[in-house]
Amino acid sequence: MQSKQTQFLTLATLILVFTLSLSEQAASADGQATSLPQYSAESHMGVATCANSMCHGVRILSEPSNVRQNEYHTWLFNDRHSKAYTTLLSDDSKRIAQKLGIADASTANICLDCHADNVSQDKRGPEFHISDGVGCEACHGGAENYIGTHTITPYDQERNLKDGMYPTGSISSRTILCTSCHVGTSEKLANHNIMGAGHPRLSFELDTFIARQPVHYDVDQDYIERKGKGIQSTESPISRMLIGTALFARANAENLNSKLLDHPQGFPEIALFNCHSCHKSLNSQSWEPRPRTSGLKPGSIRINDGSFILLAALSGAIDKRLQNSILIATKQLHKASLNSTQEVKTAARDLIQLTKQAEITFSRLDISQEISNLILKEITQFGANGEYTDYIAAEQALMSMSAISQHFPGNVNLEDFINQAYKLTGNDEKYQAGKMKRLMQEYLTTSY
Repeated sequence: MQSKQTQFLTLATLILVFTLSLSEQAASADGQATSLPQYSAESHMGVATCANSMCHGVRILSEPSNVRQNEYHTWLFNDRHSKAYTTLLSDDSKRIAQKLGIADASTANICLDCHADNVSQDKRGPEFHISDGVGCEACHGGAENYIGTHTITPYDQERNLKDGMYPTGSISSRTILCTSCHVGTSEKLANHNIMGAGHPRLSFELDTFIARQPVHYDVDQDYIERKGKGIQSTESPISRMLIGTALFARANAENLNSKLLDHPQGFPEIALFNCHSCHKSLNSQSWEPRPRTSGLKPGSIRINDGSFILLAALSGAIDKRLQNSILIATKQLHKASLNSTQEVKTAARDLIQLTKQAEITFSRLDISQEISNLILKEITQFGANGEYTDYIAAEQALMSMSAISQHFPGNVNLEDFINQAYKLTGNDEKYQAGKMKRLMQEYLTTSY
């Protein structure tokens, strides 16, 4: 017989399915992507076709323009995406490839899928070079149909999208694109074998990752007019963090509801679990239950739930019922992991629906100082209650708090806390959950 909590969650999910199906139809009509650039029908013409001095390769802008026109130079000299393919030629990549039994990382699809614009051979134009790495069309879509028309005035966003341009102006579509590599999908993933061979652990937070790369566009009035209504309200650190977290959590939930759980060796893809459940000293006495993982025995390998825990914290400042539903679903996910992969998939589907509700809730939110303070309080309350025992959850919480600090600068107490907290998370192997919990408690006491 189902528990009352499970019955409540099931009912809530059924209601959401109908509500969200309507919202998704509206979102689709509003220009959200239906296919990632890598898998779209249009051919990719190559970075060189964007880089001439009449388009996006201008060094010094001599005439007024509605775009910077130096996007190519920004990408080439300052954006790490332009060096993604070159990474595959490094000694580290060669060692990883050797351990995996791959002859050459620079020609293997499993590597190129995220280190380059790895479209099929028949979709590569005459100026296309795989060695360009993650170039223009890897994010903006194959330019076969829009390359000659996307600059026609008046600007026609709907036409460009139909011609294959990817809607990067939509935070939701942008996050889906970013997470396809920085989190992974059932089709391309830095799996446990790859990480075991030496690939770094992946982490993601949309606003943090945007801040770490050079901006090649301006959210001015012209941009807002081109990209459509609602763009301005989501182009802020807090909005990107909120919506990005909802989509990040959805990417993780979708992976937990995919073929990645149907491993031929009889157990799920280990990369979906919390790395630090296993990767710690055998002499360590650090294992302890968390509020959402009560019921798991010592030694249990926890599913990586950092994105779900953070999403619950963020939701609590706006919708307590949504927060409660996410927490119930997260606990149900951990319980399911003790029973069967099918039960994990069922729990993951509940979380997928809840992340969709969170995305809608966040996209309609008017960001204010009051809301940001409530969000901060919820994040730190979770930490004070011991929800960031796992390093990954603490890492996500801190990146989110940094986004809030960027949106509303000048909070000296918050900035001091973030600096201290980052010192505690500087090395995941030396992370001490007890110190982080106490730091969160101190910040909560002194700030609220």
